Amino acid sequence: MTKSFSMEDAVLTIDGYEITGFENAQDVISIAPIGDDGDITYGINGSGVFVHSCNRGATVTIKTLQHTETNERLNQLRNSQINNPTTATGKLITYKDLRNGDEFLLTGCWFTTSPTHARGTSHNGITWTFKATKAEFNIKGGL
Repeated sequence: MTKSFSMEDAVLTIDGYEITGFENAQDVISIAPIGDDGDITYGINGSGVFVHSCNRGATVTIKTLQHTETNERLNQLRNSQINNPTTATGKLITYKDLRNGDEFLLTGCWFTTSPTHARGTSHNGITWTFKATKAEFNIKGGL
């Protein structure tokens, strides 16, 4: 059986605000763990022990079209974080694939890299980068 995916059947929210106007790219949403789950520490006799990492964070990138309303909202949120550091709070990012049921929950998300703004003779996307203090993944098996 052939399976399919479409961003039209995926919902991404930041603090309840639905993100729309995605760029037509292969990696429009990317969630990459910040570190390994742990590592093995070896003793002088060659035996080892696995040491679990407490790092559950992830880097989140979202690519939007240049002139979408989403950019205005994300820019407002980023400006609020930058200009009000004592009152800023981490964001909640949720993702759900409505076709196969995959769900991602990212808590304690902060803007970490300012997007590059380019103008020229073709359309430019804007990449928003966050880091989450905790990333939880619920991957489903199919449609």
